[in-house]
Amino acid sequence: MKCAYGSNVGSLRKVNQDAYLAATIKNVDRISYVFAVADGLGGHRSGEIASKTAVDFIKSNLSRIRNYFDPEEMMSFVKDINIELKKIGDDEPARLGMATTLTMCIVDGNFLCICHVGDSRAYCITNDEIIRLTKDHSLVQILVDEGKITQAEAEIHPQKNVITRALGTDNSVNVDFYRYEINPDATYLICSDGLFNMVSDTNMRAIVIENNLEDAAKKLIDLANINGGRDNITVVLFKPLEGVPDAQ
Repeated sequence: MKCAYGSNVGSLRKVNQDAYLAATIKNVDRISYVFAVADGLGGHRSGEIASKTAVDFIKSNLSRIRNYFDPEEMMSFVKDINIELKKIGDDEPARLGMATTLTMCIVDGNFLCICHVGDSRAYCITNDEIIRLTKDHSLVQILVDEGKITQAEAEIHPQKNVITRALGTDNSVNVDFYRYEINPDATYLICSDGLFNMVSDTNMRAIVIENNLEDAAKKLIDLANINGGRDNITVVLFKPLEGVPDAQ
């Protein structure tokens, strides 16, 4: 396993409300890997605290999970993050209502599981294509699903940043769980909306396949800023090679 990552405040924001994680999980005699992106809700108080809390909770508690591919156990784990965020908001009025998205990927053996809430995304990228592995929890995605607008129209819709699900907003939350077989020839990308709202899928794929992971992460962030950088930009890239460093 090899990975690269980066995060940038963007060209217009003053605070980076994104957080990310790339780490090794040691569970008894088994080694797995976790990657995550959390995007604190813009305009909500303490968004940067919400995203960091979610990532810190994963780092501190994920090793207690027995089976990363048990949907009920994994969805319960993410719901515990939601409870933690709600508790902080209830105990500290200045942080009441803080919330974050979360897209968390775990690689264990030849399989990948994803837990997903909000509109951060995970992609699978090969020389031939880029495939989105998650579905946005957003107003425009509902309109697309209902056939009221096309995916192309969704990309430029004035309400494309209105999300319908996040951690911390309600006492309970629905969590999407996905399981995929790892493509050994693919590179996997997790990112906040500050990337995909500024960089097309076509350009993302080109940058990833034409560069090593470290250069690709930097160039993705740079291009998002060149194209306007209207939000915080976070990128985590990984593929099945040797060695994965911990992101602090």
